[in-house]
Amino acid sequence: MLNNMKNELITKIILTTTRLFINYIKYFFLTSSVIFSLFVLLFIILNINPNFSFGFIQYFSFINPTYETGTFNLNIKEIMEIFLVVSFVLMIIANLIKLALKKIFNLENIFTSKLKITIFFSIITLAYITASLIVAFSPTLEKGFYFVFIIFYIINIFSAICYFALDFISKKFFKLINSS
Repeated sequence: MLNNMKNELITKIILTTTRLFINYIKYFFLTSSVIFSLFVLLFIILNINPNFSFGFIQYFSFINPTYETGTFNLNIKEIMEIFLVVSFVLMIIANLIKLALKKIFNLENIFTSKLKITIFFSIITLAYITASLIVAFSPTLEKGFYFVFIIFYIINIFSAICYFALDFISKKFFKLINSS
């Protein structure tokens, strides 16, 4: 009996550690996807409106007080900190919507994994198509951007696939941990 409990505990520790490691790795892929998506989004925004103001970043001055001054540099770390805050706020909004749909319309789990993946890949693809159209209709942009966008799109999609695959595996580990 005691030996069986000890084996169960060791198994849960190993499964939990493996799940944490998988979650840690999956966020590397999410970061890559976010960075490449952000690049394309900025390309689109700055080509549609070259006078675009980044003044909205002042609202993130609680992360870094220099954002309030209007003179700042953003590197990957700062971009990901802003993404973290925006993601957190969007998660709260999504959970409130889910709760409202459940309470008002008695709908459960409307945001399935398949729907999330479809929306995510559709948005990425639409962004790259939009960027390619901007290059096609702009006489001042080099047509070599097509090659850059193709490479970035492949990396972005690969990163997203890896993220969702590792997320799926992580959920399986979670079920294993809870079932044993």
